[in-house]
Amino acid sequence: MKIMVNIADLTDPNDPAGRSYREVNAANAHAIPIGALVEIETGARLFVVAHNRDCDQTPLYALAADPNDTEVERQGFANHTWLHGYSEECLTVLA
Repeated sequence: MKIMVNIADLTDPNDPAGRSYREVNAANAHAIPIGALVEIETGARLFVVAHNRDCDQTPLYALAADPNDTEVERQGFANHTWLHGYSEECLTVLA
C-alpha cells in the first residue's frame, strides 16, 4: 500500500521544539507591512495590499499598483487587479 506524506507535515529538523514545517511557518509573522512599496524581480514597483499564506503556511503577499486597492472582493467577484503569491525573497522593500 502506498502512503502519501505532505512534506509540510514532516518534522523540521532545525526546530528545537520538534514542530512540523507547517507549524514553524505559521508562527512566522509577515515582515513587510501592508502599504509598503516593493520591487519585484522584473523591476516593477507595486504596493503590498494584503497578507496571505501558502498551503504550508508560508507568509505570502498580494501586490497592486494602487496602494488603496485593498478590497478583497468587489460586488460578487474576486479582485483580479492584485498579483498574488509573492514571498519575501521575491520582494525588495523600497519604502
